[in-house]
Amino acid sequence: MVNQNRTVQYIEASGDIKEAIEFGVKWLHAFTDEGKQDFLLAVDTKRVLDNAISNVIGEGAVRELKKKNRVRLGEGTVDLATKRVKPENWESGPVLVAFPSTDLLDVVDKLSGVSDVLVITRSKERIESWVGTWGATNLRSDSSSDLVEISNPVAEAAVDSLDFLVNTSTGITHSTDRARCIRIFEKLQAEGIEVDPTAVRGWLIREKGWSPDHADDVKEIIEGVAAGKKYRYEGGGLADNIVEQWRKEAGEQQND
Repeated sequence: MVNQNRTVQYIEASGDIKEAIEFGVKWLHAFTDEGKQDFLLAVDTKRVLDNAISNVIGEGAVRELKKKNRVRLGEGTVDLATKRVKPENWESGPVLVAFPSTDLLDVVDKLSGVSDVLVITRSKERIESWVGTWGATNLRSDSSSDLVEISNPVAEAAVDSLDFLVNTSTGITHSTDRARCIRIFEKLQAEGIEVDPTAVRGWLIREKGWSPDHADDVKEIIEGVAAGKKYRYEGGGLADNIVEQWRKEAGEQQND
């Protein structure tokens, strides 16, 4: 399950790439004062380690990381993760993510041991969806981004029901859970209640600890229902008054 309590930050490296990497390494070093000494460096492929990263942490360290070996980094140690290589020794701690794709950000989001994340990107636009999911802070300016929220409280109550009814670890992979998911969003559609699929995806990851893959499955269902797609499914029945239940729950939340 995704660790929902992680600290999430980013910086933009629009000019000096080496300076941005040095900034990120200093960010890691600072955690040794908090007793966090096991670090993770995440990149899309091992080739990303060449040039700027190699210039900062050294060619020898890069060679060892490429061999999946843990290396010393100041008073701590660092392991490597890529889209295809899982960290073998690292279990928990801060993660420095360098110039990621969306796929790599999903890999990092799946790691349960993440305590803190710093993403180095060439532009915020490249990680906009991830920033919105977590409300990530720009570490250089200390400005926080707006969370992508489910704006309709009835829709939020419905998504909360989905989370309650299915197994978070498997998402909607089971046919009954998938059918229940479809029924929920068809009910909302029939009631004229709009649902932002991106907001639901982010909410499931951030608030409920769903993996990005499973949250993507739900997002796909919402998009399909909104587009008028006719799904074939069996089971996953809902209470006849389920919409009234969601409306009641939404009203109670607003009154809290």
